[in-house]
Amino acid sequence: MLEFYVRSKLRRGQLRECPAGEYVDGFAGWMRSAGYKRRPGQLRLRGAAHLGCWAAARGVPTDRISEAVLGAFVRHLASCSCPHAFQGRGRSHQEGGQLFVTHLRAVGVGLSSPTPATESVPPVLEQFSAWMRHHRGVRVSTLGNYLPLLHEFVVALGDDAVTYDAAGVRAFILARASRAGRGRAKSLVNAVRMFLRFLAVRGSCPADLAAAVPRIASWRLTALPRYLVADDIARLLATCNPDTTAGARDRAVMLLCVRLGLRAGDVRDLRLADVDWSRGALRVLGKGRCETWLPLPQEVGDAILHYLERFRPAISDDHVFLRVHAPLGPLPSSGPITKLVRDHFLYAFDLPPQDGEVCRLELRRFRHSNHDAVRIEDEREAIVLDEAKAQHAFVEGSCLVGVPGRHEGDDVDSTLAFRASFGLGVHYPVSS
Repeated sequence: MLEFYVRSKLRRGQLRECPAGEYVDGFAGWMRSAGYKRRPGQLRLRGAAHLGCWAAARGVPTDRISEAVLGAFVRHLASCSCPHAFQGRGRSHQEGGQLFVTHLRAVGVGLSSPTPATESVPPVLEQFSAWMRHHRGVRVSTLGNYLPLLHEFVVALGDDAVTYDAAGVRAFILARASRAGRGRAKSLVNAVRMFLRFLAVRGSCPADLAAAVPRIASWRLTALPRYLVADDIARLLATCNPDTTAGARDRAVMLLCVRLGLRAGDVRDLRLADVDWSRGALRVLGKGRCETWLPLPQEVGDAILHYLERFRPAISDDHVFLRVHAPLGPLPSSGPITKLVRDHFLYAFDLPPQDGEVCRLELRRFRHSNHDAVRIEDEREAIVLDEAKAQHAFVEGSCLVGVPGRHEGDDVDSTLAFRASFGLGVHYPVSS
C-alpha cells in the first residue's frame, strides 16, 4: 500500500530503510483504509519517518517510543535541524508522529500509555450510576456530566445521606451555581434532584428533600427566538451544496432535525438498519432507550438516499452519517452535528464566528422550528408528523408510533402497509 502514497522508488526505499521502516508499510495500509488521500498520507509518512529517525538518534528504538518521547519530539520540531531526509518543522510532522504512535498502539507495538490516576468515586455514586442506567435509561455521556458535580455535592455534605437537610442542599447549589454559567447551573440542579430521588427510593433520605432543590430562574422571550421562520430555514438549507460530500450529508442531517425534530444524538446514532425504505419509516432510539418509529417524509428520504448512494464512504461501519475527512468513521459525538448547524447558520446570514448571540444558538431551536418552514406537499402528512414528533418526545416503552391496531412484530405483507396506515404515499426504492 506504500506505493499508493509514494510513487518514487527511491523515496520508498528511504522510508523502508529508516529506523521506523519496519512499520511503514503497515502504517500506509492503515491510513489507506482510514481514507487518507495521497498528499495528506505522504506528509504523515514523512512525519512518522522523522519521528523514527529522531528517536533512534537518541537511542530509543521505534517499538519503545513512549508518550514522553513523543512529547519531546513535538517540542523538538520548533527548532528542527536534523541532517536526515525527513527533517522539517511543519505541523504535518507532529500529526504524522502522533498518528504513527496511535497506529503502533493499535497493532500492539510499543509501550502502552500509562493509565492516569483517577480520583476514587464514592460507592453511593457508583450505585447511582447503575440505577440511572438501568431504571432511567440515561446515557454514559449524561452521567459524565452529572458525576463530577455530584462528587462535589457528596464531598461538601458528606457520605451519610441521613444528615442531609434542605438548608444544606440549597446552600451548596447556590454556592456552586454562582461559579458557573446558566447551562452548567441547570445541569447541577438536575443532577442533585435525581440523586436525591435515588436516595429517597433507597430510604436514605426523606422523599420530599428533592423539593428543596431550587430552580434556575429563566424568563421567556429574553433570548433568541425558540423557532426559526420558514424563510430562515430555506436560507439555511440553501447553504448545503448537494453535489459535495459535506453538503449532501449536512443537508440530510438538517432535514432530519427540522422535519422530524430529532436530537443531535439521535442523528449521530442512526444506523443503516434503522431506515426502512419499504415502509417509509425511520426507527429512533431516543431518551430513556425508547424505540420510536417515525414516518419518513419524502424530502428527508430523498436527501438521505442521495447521500448514501453518491457520497457515503464505502467502509465497514453501519452508521448512516460518517466523517467527511480521514480517518473515516462515525462522528465521535453529537457535538459535530451541533457545530455544523451553527456553521451553516453563520454562513447563511453572513455573521462573524465570534458573534456572541449566534454562538449561543442551540440545535433545539432549529429542530423545534415549524415543519411548515420546509415544503410540505400533503396536509395530512403535516398532521401525522406533528403527532409522531410529539410521541417521539414523550413516548415511554417500545412501540410502533401512530399506527392504529398494529404492534411490534406484526407481519407486514405489503410494502405500502405501514405508510398507508398514515394515509401517506411511498416513493422510495426498496433496498436490496
